Amino acid sequence: MDRVSTLVAVASGVSVVYLFHSVFYSSHVIFKTQTVFESQTHLPASLYLMTRYFYQSLRKKRGQMREDKETNDELVLTLINCRYDGTSLRRFCSVSGYGWDYPDSVFRDLPLCFPEFLFKRLITMIVCSDRFKLCPSGLLVVCETVSLSEAVDELKKGPFSLQASVYEYRTVSSGVEVDLTLRASRHQRPVWSSTVTLLSPRSTHTPEAQPDLNITHDPASERCISLAVPWSSAVRCAWVFGDVFGWWRLTRPAAHPLWMLAKCIAEMEKHKGVEVVRAPLTVSVWYKQPVCLPRKVNIRVSENTSETTALFSMEEQRTGTLFVSGQIKRLTTEKAE
Repeated sequence: MDRVSTLVAVASGVSVVYLFHSVFYSSHVIFKTQTVFESQTHLPASLYLMTRYFYQSLRKKRGQMREDKETNDELVLTLINCRYDGTSLRRFCSVSGYGWDYPDSVFRDLPLCFPEFLFKRLITMIVCSDRFKLCPSGLLVVCETVSLSEAVDELKKGPFSLQASVYEYRTVSSGVEVDLTLRASRHQRPVWSSTVTLLSPRSTHTPEAQPDLNITHDPASERCISLAVPWSSAVRCAWVFGDVFGWWRLTRPAAHPLWMLAKCIAEMEKHKGVEVVRAPLTVSVWYKQPVCLPRKVNIRVSENTSETTALFSMEEQRTGTLFVSGQIKRLTTEKAE
């Protein structure tokens, strides 16, 4: 009996040491020493990043910039030699309104928001870094501008790189904002890029939304789609997206910002055709407030052919409270260049 107890204790100890080394120590070394990562090698583990998320949340205060020697360094992370992965696409499509069988359909382009899904680990690494000046807990997505210079399907044709960086911090009345720049490119030519503005609010209450473009749908072309969004959607998005925007929302279930945008774009494609999201184009999005779950929402989409723009919005079905609004602006080839 004593021998069995000893063997169990030794096996447990070896398992703990192995787990610590493989998950925490190796992830810590990679996280601290590298800024360029090879996609075929292991990135810092999710468990390690979650631990850093809680550590940085305790170390930094919401709505304040932490100024010290560590945070003054440039923060740029790059993932090279990435390859198209059908499994990742299937996971994204299964929660974002395209359906799990979307990748099996022929003559279907990659969804416009799919590249942002690929940045989930890099974004998490940035906001959990010592060099990031804001508290990662409670970050809100305020607005986003997506630029598509070539078809997203270009990422299927060969290796591509992903780069995420901190562009600018600025103090606003409700806290501190930061712009993150995301860029997916092939052969050093950008295919897809985005500037995401995050807000670290001073209080735990959702701040008043900033002024945005007045979205007025054309009744002649408007389509309204009603959706019931259950509480389980927050859990599914947290599992699939696996980033900081999903972790803290589990304590207060709300729709993931990327889910809100992808859902609107998916409905736009279904009702207005895929031509409305053909490159080159820019998408401007304003997030008014989180969609707390469960909730019934209306997605409205419309198109203005004379101005080559398409509009979309998501609102509360009963009260009409606006959650997200945006526009797609199609560009000529000359303007895109």
